[in-house]
Amino acid sequence: MTLALRTSATVLAALLLLAACSASPSSDGSQAASSAASAPEASAPAASSPAVAVGEPCSFLTADEVGAIVGTTPVEVAERVGRGDCDYWLTAAKDSKVNIGVFTGPDNASLFESTKGIGEPQSVENLGDDAFSIFNESIGTLVVAKQGDVTLIVQVFTAADVADQLSQATALAEAVLAAV
Repeated sequence: MTLALRTSATVLAALLLLAACSASPSSDGSQAASSAASAPEASAPAASSPAVAVGEPCSFLTADEVGAIVGTTPVEVAERVGRGDCDYWLTAAKDSKVNIGVFTGPDNASLFESTKGIGEPQSVENLGDDAFSIFNESIGTLVVAKQGDVTLIVQVFTAADVADQLSQATALAEAVLAAV
């Protein structure tokens, strides 16, 4: 399997897992299960995945720091074991969250570029060396940034409108990049 194909598989697996742990807000304000929730978990060989940045995945921002940015203090913070990212659950029902993943290593350029394939990337100015956002109804808003050898992926999945999710995800990304 080529490096590009393995990286694409890694990104797809990560996105399927993000979607599987999210519910899609419906237009009446209730939560509807995402169609991706039944997708089987995929895994890629560890050698093809970018390495997690130094530090524990949940150590980049505290629950209080996340709460100050999104307006709700998480009720649970949990590392996604083996994935190198952290869920900040905003409700006990686990239907609203922030997810932060910080990765380093030689596959970062591929991870950054491959993630653009899941939607219509919009440039995010003044964030790291390069950054973009993507909105996808089943996973919310992603802000993906690279700074040096670090690639950061921030997901905000809430009932907030897309502009608010983007503002929150960007602010979270700025805070994490300042800490790495």
